[in-house]
Amino acid sequence: MERVGLGLNPNMPVREVINIAKEAEKNNFDSVWVHENPFIRDVVNFLSGIALSTSRIKFASGCVSAITRLPILAASTFASLGELSGGRAALGLGLGGFPWLPKIGFKVFPVQETKPLLRLKEFLQIVSPLLKGESVSLQGKFYTANELKLEWAPKNKVPIYLASFGQKILKTLSPFVEGVIISPALMTPEETAKRVAVVSQNGNKDIASYILCSVSNDAKQANEAAKKYYFLIYQLAEVIKAEVLANYGVKDEHLQKMREAWKKRDIPEAAKAVPDGAIEALTISGRKLESNCQFSCLLEIFLKRFNR
Repeated sequence: MERVGLGLNPNMPVREVINIAKEAEKNNFDSVWVHENPFIRDVVNFLSGIALSTSRIKFASGCVSAITRLPILAASTFASLGELSGGRAALGLGLGGFPWLPKIGFKVFPVQETKPLLRLKEFLQIVSPLLKGESVSLQGKFYTANELKLEWAPKNKVPIYLASFGQKILKTLSPFVEGVIISPALMTPEETAKRVAVVSQNGNKDIASYILCSVSNDAKQANEAAKKYYFLIYQLAEVIKAEVLANYGVKDEHLQKMREAWKKRDIPEAAKAVPDGAIEALTISGRKLESNCQFSCLLEIFLKRFNR
């Protein structure tokens, strides 16, 4: 069953995000996901506010980092959010954001040394039993647990969603979780389909994928707004390889001017150089939807793009 949730960054005030979540509930969105960046705002404040200000909509971190939160803290926090909301909370978990991880002294590459798959596996081996009220012991490379158990029994199930770009991580660790976030950032429908196929090999998992949306009464204005989004520029400059955009008429040379501006952190100039094909490939951007069909229209647009 296809569902549409709302994903938000923590670069908005907490009360504003809570108000958006309330509107999402009124418009029958399935869920609200809030990303965490420790340099901006703590996700727990957002999720606690959403829990107390809504009554039906589900919510989750999208996602917290296995680097900045110990398994016991993650389990205690999200078990508490599950209790507070009557069972509407989910834990979205990933390694963390590459732009800020090096700033706190964490070396991301080479993965042969940092072993992100092993770190995430150990984290899940501890947090999953804890959320079920069970005791766990583990002597791992990254985490240790000695007969660890929460001192209260969580009554509400808290599903865990693993967020990762890496197909190896998704394939290996999806049996340990209830769901996956196969696109924690920006990805084409074709790349998304590859990861859906990988996860589907491990049975029926709930699969979530972020899609950047930009809407306006004017389609051109919506596309221009998407081009100015710093995260899209960062992804195009440092993460997404040009070859995955080839089907949309984007070549490596089309990204050079944008990359040069990004290195100088000249966002306005970088935005001007973002190719139109990149917006088509990585976002849903266009004319503002009618308010009474927002949920169904957004779902229809996504399915048409994904299944083409």
